[in-house]
Amino acid sequence: MNINMSLKCGECSNQTNCRVGMSNRDVQPLKFSCKKCGTLIGIHVTAKGADTLDNRAIAAFQAGKKPKDVYLNQGVNWTITNASEVGLDGMFDPKLDFVDLHLDFPVVFGSYVPGNTPYMQAVGRSGGRMAAFHRQRLGLINDQYKKYPQVVELISKYTKGFYGPFCDYAKKRFKLQVKSQRMEDINAALYTVVSYYVLPFTLPDDSQALVRKYTGTAVDLMQNKKAAMAAFLQELFDTDFLASLQRDCLKVYKPIFDAELPLRPALFLDVDSTYAAAKTAMRVSSQDFMEYREVYKDMAEVLNRQLVLLAGMGNLIERGDHNAFAVRTSKTGKQLSPASLNEYADVALGNKLHDLDSGWHTIDPLAHDNELRNAIAHNKIDYDDVTQVITYYPKLEGMEREKKREIQLLDYMHRLLALFREVHRLHHLVKCLNYALLIEPGASMVKRP
Repeated sequence: MNINMSLKCGECSNQTNCRVGMSNRDVQPLKFSCKKCGTLIGIHVTAKGADTLDNRAIAAFQAGKKPKDVYLNQGVNWTITNASEVGLDGMFDPKLDFVDLHLDFPVVFGSYVPGNTPYMQAVGRSGGRMAAFHRQRLGLINDQYKKYPQVVELISKYTKGFYGPFCDYAKKRFKLQVKSQRMEDINAALYTVVSYYVLPFTLPDDSQALVRKYTGTAVDLMQNKKAAMAAFLQELFDTDFLASLQRDCLKVYKPIFDAELPLRPALFLDVDSTYAAAKTAMRVSSQDFMEYREVYKDMAEVLNRQLVLLAGMGNLIERGDHNAFAVRTSKTGKQLSPASLNEYADVALGNKLHDLDSGWHTIDPLAHDNELRNAIAHNKIDYDDVTQVITYYPKLEGMEREKKREIQLLDYMHRLLALFREVHRLHHLVKCLNYALLIEPGASMVKRP
């Protein structure tokens, strides 16, 4: 169902026509910036029984109800901020600015085309079957999102070491009985909850395959390179690296849950094979970039630390020693490869891939955009909230800023999603090695005080 409305900006009185496509989410906060003055205008929609709204609305239209009566009778209400609603008389005036809005799909601002809604455009780009898959995945988010704060609270109790309250909370909020107070059972309960609630944001088949691969590789190393694997596990234990990295990994879920709204259209790009070649800039109908700019940088730092584990495992596979990197030298003969895993941990993220010579795990290139990460970290980034264009400056240029790059907010959210998925994948490796420290045969390979 779609609602047509016309809004007059509260600051400059510029009038904008809006077509609001209904999501299946019960609360739908939509935003766009006035094209004339940049004021952020909000449309806050509430829809009772949103998942059955389309069928109910069609039945009401067939019964001869007027559009506005249908919206109100079907439990759809909205409030406007920073603008006032202007009565519509017939079709949209083509001389006025026009915006399409929809939480679930990328939108295009420009000219109004009757019937060419964001949903119909999405079906045209992905096909009906894949568009339906996208909506099913968002349906799971709609069912889950009110529980996200409780998932975050469960994670918080775990990371603070409140294991008794953790068990009580798991039972009370998630109806999950923790088998015992042993860490392997507490971990199992934690990851049961996290895996379920993060499922819509991941590629589950890929994750399942990686879990099997990580587990099989770790078991093989413990059986066939026992001394070398024991040395690796011992260093992870002695330095507390694995425990602290696990805590860092668990921190990434809250910002992803918080970014559920602008990630919804980014998730659609999984099924839109035309997006990379699209000539028209597509946009997001919810939050502002400034709320999420630091998330990418922080998540990239977690990936930076995860690559240490990936390198250590790769070195074990290739050379039987987690500290043994392939020798890499400069033209003058200077050794460029790190002398140990500890030294590799201090290598900058942009250079870390040079010393990952094992092909047992490949990093998604979209998840490793070090230039974007550096631009955010050094505040060399600008955002135009009218066009949703992010401009960043990836090079060191002294006082000048000439070599710039531009991406849409939708592109940024897509890259953030790709980075999250990579961090989540490698969190499975953290989890696997953590279990190796807790259960046999790995547990007895480590000397404890």
